[in-house]
Amino acid sequence: MNKKDVRADRSVDKLYASMRDRHGAVNSRANGYLYEGYFLNEQQLLFSLLNIRSDVLIDVACGSGLMLLPLVDDQRTIVGIDFNSQAARASFDNGLSVIRGDAFHLPFGDSTVDEVVTCQFFNQQRPTAVQQFILESARILRPGGRLIMVWRNGTSWIHRLALFVFGTLDRLRGVEQFPYENHEFSSIESYAESGELSIVAQMVSFPPTKWSSPMIDSWKARLFGASNICIVEKRGGTDV
Repeated sequence: MNKKDVRADRSVDKLYASMRDRHGAVNSRANGYLYEGYFLNEQQLLFSLLNIRSDVLIDVACGSGLMLLPLVDDQRTIVGIDFNSQAARASFDNGLSVIRGDAFHLPFGDSTVDEVVTCQFFNQQRPTAVQQFILESARILRPGGRLIMVWRNGTSWIHRLALFVFGTLDRLRGVEQFPYENHEFSSIESYAESGELSIVAQMVSFPPTKWSSPMIDSWKARLFGASNICIVEKRGGTDV
């Protein structure tokens, strides 16, 4: 596998540290969610997509660890990874096993993990970084293992409106702006193919209403599809 030399983004790391300072370690706003209901509904959607038979589950760019925290008492090994030292400490304090590590150079051996998830990580990353993350996930996944990716849909009208409104409010308050990158499904498919990963499912969702649909090119998706979800599977095996 030819890895590109991509490293954790220190500037974004500092921005997330300032968010955690403002909102605290147990507030979903520290992980980039504007309100709790959005986070909780997206969390439930993610849980419905997980493979219940997976033994080792990794949350990359886990923030404060809140996304997978309700699952820590089940039989799976669940580990969070975040480059931000404050986030890693917050995850640990919240009860999640955590490693401070780089999403682009994951601290796991080849073919050792059943399932990888990442939520709201891509939109602060350039295409080369997203590609390397997907290749790294492919490396650590066992054959038949899955990667579940959730990120904001920058082309939907509802998300464009939210970016404009909340971005304007943040600028008026003097809050430093995060960089923003939009990633199309076609790009994610290309990166997955280069890592010998097969597309299992794609969908868009609008968590505030619990609406989701696999019709990613429909008018509803273009209007209401605030989040993108893509599930890919490593070739060469059966489900774990």
